[in-house]
Amino acid sequence: MVKKLSTILFIFSFAVNIFAQNENDALRYSFLTYGGTARYMGMSGAFSALGADFSVLSTNPAGIGSFKKSRVMFSAGAIMMNTGANYMGENTQDDYVRSNINNLGLILNLKTYDPEETGWKTVTFGVGYNYLQNLSNSITIEGTNTNSSLLDLFMINSDGTHPEDLSDWLWMAFDTYATDTLPNSDYTYINPLYGSYGERQRRLIETQGGIGEWVFSLGGNYADFIQIGATFGIQNIRSKYTLSHTESTESGDFKSFDYTETIETKGVGSNFKIGMIIRPVHFVRIGLAFHTPTFYSMTDVYSYKMSTYWRTPDSDGNTEYHSSAGEYEYSYEYYSPFRTVAGLAFVLWKYAIVSADYEYLDYGKSRFRADDYDFETENNTIKEKFGNGHNLRAGIEIRLAPVYLRGGLSYYGSASSEKFKATGSVSGYSLGIGLKTRTVYIDFAFRHSYTKNNYLLYEYDQGLSENANYNISKDQINFTLGYKF
Repeated sequence: MVKKLSTILFIFSFAVNIFAQNENDALRYSFLTYGGTARYMGMSGAFSALGADFSVLSTNPAGIGSFKKSRVMFSAGAIMMNTGANYMGENTQDDYVRSNINNLGLILNLKTYDPEETGWKTVTFGVGYNYLQNLSNSITIEGTNTNSSLLDLFMINSDGTHPEDLSDWLWMAFDTYATDTLPNSDYTYINPLYGSYGERQRRLIETQGGIGEWVFSLGGNYADFIQIGATFGIQNIRSKYTLSHTESTESGDFKSFDYTETIETKGVGSNFKIGMIIRPVHFVRIGLAFHTPTFYSMTDVYSYKMSTYWRTPDSDGNTEYHSSAGEYEYSYEYYSPFRTVAGLAFVLWKYAIVSADYEYLDYGKSRFRADDYDFETENNTIKEKFGNGHNLRAGIEIRLAPVYLRGGLSYYGSASSEKFKATGSVSGYSLGIGLKTRTVYIDFAFRHSYTKNNYLLYEYDQGLSENANYNISKDQINFTLGYKF
């Protein structure tokens, strides 16, 4: 166990954006664009001042007070992503499609709505699941590098260490002759590409999984003037991250190498949300909600392998070598930032709803911790790189009963810059349509979003690094079927 832990801590010290528990993971777990019902998606999630939709239990639980009837609902959909990357002046494209369950829930009116009641008109309980964030994606990065190699990372971090004392991760490179010691040196290492770059690099990053939340909510409507509600949320993170890196050259004895890394992450966390919606006049709704940090218990399972391929056989006739660093499990904790959500909506008689949301959080407040590692470096990096997040959502619903038409716009600001449309921000629009009867309703929604970002492949000598730019265009469709009783 000591050897496994030392290997993991070594990886923490020398790799950024390749391995887990860094600032990029903190952002991934706290940057939520929300999912849920098709009605919610059709209005881009602008529901903090509204209600009567199950998704609001994850944003402003006061919306539960708007349900006048009990109901059960189910939502499912698909996500289609196109990723374009630029590296070393070359462009690559990648596509990814997956289906998912966006929502399932049960609403029970403990006190049935009575328009003549002067006190509590409704008291309602809700339980179910909302999909909060899709983590699945596929990115291909490819180009010819005349500056460096990933092997430089292994070489530099091996310098000065006897081969028998190398960590499992560095030994993997030495075991496949991706690194070797120079003759008559004090354990100075070399790699077959050092000083003769120009190799073809290709990296494939595949992620599967997402973040969902089980909600348990209670709230009510007092005198059609104020709604209050609270949600206890149990969030779960499931993801599998696979990085495949290949470098090949057309000259020399060394032909190519493959490096593969897999990280499976499981996490369970809890939070608490409270909210209110005030109706100062009959056509105005004002919403406000507060979310505590989500306190996660996380476990990562790592595995690594490397292969090298040569043109000239060795004395045993071998032209390829394979090694692995085994499998390591590490448990830790992650705390997401506190959130505040505010909303304003106008109900225009029975013909339309116009709504807008603002959400604030400080991404720099994310934290990792563990009993055997202080994460001081990682947490300081989070604090330095990330700041305030400002998210905006706006939506409209036009009622042509029994048909409802919806549309919306959303903007999720960058965690590292407050400039509009800065790198890391997500912009989107949505469209939706619904059909309602007295007991059954069916909703459809489409959402398009776009983001651009930077990706760090690796750092090598004296703070130098290789970076790529990429953009993601994402299309989502969602379908909800509900029954009122």
